[in-house]
Amino acid sequence: MRAADKPKIAVYDLTDCEGCEVELINLKEELIDLSEEVDIVNWRLAADKASSGPFDVTLIEGTPVTEHEREQLRDLRKKSAVLIALGACACTGGIPAIIDDERDRMDFYKMIYPPSYVPQGTEAKPLDAYVKIDFYIHGCPVDKREIERILSDLLACKKPELRDEPVCMSCKINDNDCMLAKDKPCLGPIIRGGCNSFCITHGKSCVGCYGMIKDANFDRMVERLGEIMDPGDAELLLGMFLSESKEFKKKYDRK
Repeated sequence: MRAADKPKIAVYDLTDCEGCEVELINLKEELIDLSEEVDIVNWRLAADKASSGPFDVTLIEGTPVTEHEREQLRDLRKKSAVLIALGACACTGGIPAIIDDERDRMDFYKMIYPPSYVPQGTEAKPLDAYVKIDFYIHGCPVDKREIERILSDLLACKKPELRDEPVCMSCKINDNDCMLAKDKPCLGPIIRGGCNSFCITHGKSCVGCYGMIKDANFDRMVERLGEIMDPGDAELLLGMFLSESKEFKKKYDRK
């Protein structure tokens, strides 16, 4: 297939750690095969090209915390037929969204940067707080198999399905003991799968990086966590990746 006939794909990053893009690079052979079907025309980490668009598919990692990044996001929306949020920061605000108070943010700036530093960042929000997002690839970092699945579906002119089964389903398949049954904090019952219960399989609790399922029983989750841990710690756990959800904001009276 000639390059001119291939779908044009771009990968951009805003404020992020670039871990999700590393997972994209980790596709390796699959990425090489993919390059036979698409033309990656802009990707700072792995492509020589730097096209300004338009694009058939754009993947964006990170959250926009400056006005420049928000303008860039809006511009990419205009230039992209399909816009995909890549990773927890793009999908839900991620770790940067934990700090939602301007005073807290300024305190951190003072601790980290010299007095001469002029802060540029504002609150962190998911991409869909500013533009329409067509598809979401959740996770911190994302699972490279999910990237492959969604891109393959798009290339086959299929609408990718957004997983909505809880992490608990993967735990059953992987024969994992239930953390909550052992009175250990875990958000698995309200968090969407797609991670193959990676953390729980390796002895760690689910902290919610894939975001909530559609009909999550958030109040019951808070109640159960309150039975096995300090309520303040439960709020911190839930707020790690769910701070921008309407359920969290309502429960904890956040803006």
